Amino acid sequence: MRSPSASASSLLLLLFASSVLAAGIPIPSAFLKLDIGADKVLADYRQIRSYFNELDRQSPRVQMVDLGKTTLGEDMFMAVISSEANLTNLTRLKEISRQLSDPRGLSDAQIAALTHEGKAFLLITCNIHSTEIGASQMAMEWAHALATAEDAETKRRLDDVVLLLLPSLNPDGQIMETEWYRKWLGTKYEGGRMPWLYHHYVGHDDNRDWFMLTQKESQVLSHAVYHEWFPQVWLDEHQMGNNGPRIFMPPYSDPVDTDIHPLVWREVNLIGSNMALRLEQAGKTGVIYGYAFDAYWPGGTKNTAWYKNISGLLTEVASAKLASPVFVDPTELGGGRKGLVEYGAQTNFPNPWPGGWWRLRDIMDYERIASDAILETCADRREDMLRDMATRARHSIAAAAPGEAFRIPRAQHDWPTALRLAALLAEHNVELLSDASGDVWVPLAQPYGVFAREMLTAQRYPEVKLVPGPDIVRPYDVAAWSLPLMMGVTVENVVMPAGTRPFTMPAAASPGPSGSATLTPGPESARALNAALKSGGKVTRTFHDGELPLASGTALLDATAAKAAAAALPPGLSLGETPANPGDTQSLTAPRVAIYKPWAASMDEGWTRFLLEQYGFKLTTLDNATIKKGALRTKFDALILPDVTKEVIGTGKPKREEGAMTYFVELPPEYQGGLDKEGAKALKEFVESGGTLVAFSAACDYVIDQFNVPVVNALGRAKPEEFGCPGSLLRASVRPGLELTAGLPNEVALFVDKPIAFQTTPPGSELDRWVLASYPDHPEDVLLSGWIKGEDKLTKKAAAVAVRYGQGWIVLLGFRPQHRAQTNGTFLFVFNALYLSTSRH
Repeated sequence: MRSPSASASSLLLLLFASSVLAAGIPIPSAFLKLDIGADKVLADYRQIRSYFNELDRQSPRVQMVDLGKTTLGEDMFMAVISSEANLTNLTRLKEISRQLSDPRGLSDAQIAALTHEGKAFLLITCNIHSTEIGASQMAMEWAHALATAEDAETKRRLDDVVLLLLPSLNPDGQIMETEWYRKWLGTKYEGGRMPWLYHHYVGHDDNRDWFMLTQKESQVLSHAVYHEWFPQVWLDEHQMGNNGPRIFMPPYSDPVDTDIHPLVWREVNLIGSNMALRLEQAGKTGVIYGYAFDAYWPGGTKNTAWYKNISGLLTEVASAKLASPVFVDPTELGGGRKGLVEYGAQTNFPNPWPGGWWRLRDIMDYERIASDAILETCADRREDMLRDMATRARHSIAAAAPGEAFRIPRAQHDWPTALRLAALLAEHNVELLSDASGDVWVPLAQPYGVFAREMLTAQRYPEVKLVPGPDIVRPYDVAAWSLPLMMGVTVENVVMPAGTRPFTMPAAASPGPSGSATLTPGPESARALNAALKSGGKVTRTFHDGELPLASGTALLDATAAKAAAAALPPGLSLGETPANPGDTQSLTAPRVAIYKPWAASMDEGWTRFLLEQYGFKLTTLDNATIKKGALRTKFDALILPDVTKEVIGTGKPKREEGAMTYFVELPPEYQGGLDKEGAKALKEFVESGGTLVAFSAACDYVIDQFNVPVVNALGRAKPEEFGCPGSLLRASVRPGLELTAGLPNEVALFVDKPIAFQTTPPGSELDRWVLASYPDHPEDVLLSGWIKGEDKLTKKAAAVAVRYGQGWIVLLGFRPQHRAQTNGTFLFVFNALYLSTSRH
């Protein structure tokens, strides 16, 4: 046993070593040779990563964790920051968090012991939206402070909390924005927007992907959170516009999803209140809560976490022009959003910012104070955070009736897509079972049972009113996210039988005997069909509206094509035998697909590009200049206009309402303009000479204006008070027997977020038209999930129309058939239109 003097000597030695180590760790500015936080200075993601590598090398309080690759191949990392003792004991601490996230089998005494032993896990994600760049810079300074601090309070916080810090949740976009900013620094375009998305595929929608998990970044972090680290608290740091409050933090505004455990909101409000207090104490004005951002909708990072028993918080700080300061005149400050109608002092906004200069350094300072405050609260309430996680998980388990489950039956219209739904739930760490018949079961008595129920049932948006009258609080984002409806999968809420076993994903079907084969139509079949079309083998398809051995739209593959298709079969899909008499067939070749890419960057264009690449279509993006050159038919069979307004397509500028601000921040000259008259002429020539033009949602208005077709948007002049549908799922009937509807069921759920519905009329002899899908006859039958106002205006109207125009086709889809790659149930509207472009009798 050591003598007191020896112990004292060891402690002094340790303190001396720590101080020497702290003195040797450079601040970010010194290490990167950049004045971090200064006007017009930005560190890019690779520089940020290099600094965190240095912290990992020098500090025993920092460990780097590689999460995986981003979309464009960057290494995505997370910094784990805590006391040296906690990092040494990290495996045990992670196991405690895992056990508390799933407390089945634990007694109250065991939970109490684990909460006493465990540490709070706090996840902070920064810069998912790449223009919201301040947090990526702040993260370096904060990490340095935590790694080197010797004060007792910081050490206490690091003793009680394991901080999981991601300086950027979109590294690719952070690099894009930094490079673009540096390129135009010192010009009139300094601090301006890029003419392309800041995520390779989805731009701002990278924070709309957290229940569908289509993108690599959301996939790798979701896996880390729900399969490995199990944090109790998650803060996602954002930025907002620059002419209102300086920072928002919870409490959130209404509405609230009542399915989420109230302890989530109590913790969120407690933490947000401490953030506001610390900011006010630091003299920071413009702090608001209960503003704009609601507690309903599970699509964002921390939003999805609410349904999985995590207390998820959002901060939104006013923006500069990236790293360039902005001057806001006091007369330019405004409210105009729920929680702050007029800019001025009120109970949720007691100390308004007066206006003036706003800089990157201001953003970083506000974020730093808020970050310190959440670390403080998690340390102060460590045992509460751990215990409440277990309480919420237990409540989720107990909320299910005995044996209550969702059944995904094996016998259904689209089994391969049903298996994709099962795989998605499994990636969310939802427990799945199966029975002898092959049905998949989702028991609800599990920690993520609330999440599973939310995803597998229809929504009805709560009609919250702030004042008496007809107006309700409109949804912040979309109002519907029912996976079975969107994906076209049958799911039943029933009692689970005995004898189930853990579900395992079935392997893809074996190729079977060599020779010709058939492939039934379906969204997942497109993967195999496109592989067959690329093989050089012969592919034909059969279409009919009668009773034949093969379903209408079935592909017939020769031996070469069948071999290629077999290698690309997804789970749940197999090739069939070729009958002796398949009926009339049409030859099919791989369509050469183009998609219009406006310089006003379009997320719908990015999502479409992502979807088509995932399913194996050959795709080319076209800008304004390329389309204007004409001769499109020599290179392409089909051309897609994504969900972009007719004003942006035509001129490159958004529509401005009468009396609204008409100012539009210009891009550099090579990125200005729209299709203009030359582009419209080129599109007409493309269709007349045999091309297929496909328009999604808002782009349909452009096509109707430019082409003389017997179709009108019946809602083109509807006012917001007459019709509103902010992203809901609506019922539509599908006309069978057509090439464009092959493989679709008789009824589908359409994702609608704009006032578009078609009225057609019988045309002259020069062309013809077909209604592909139509809305119900009665208003009460229109809404499947979400919220809608003015549904009577949709009754007996067409949702999708095809027009034979010259030698080509125009396909108008008055909805988003590929919305955020979530609506598998309507993908075939797109795929069939592309195959139509090369189908020949």
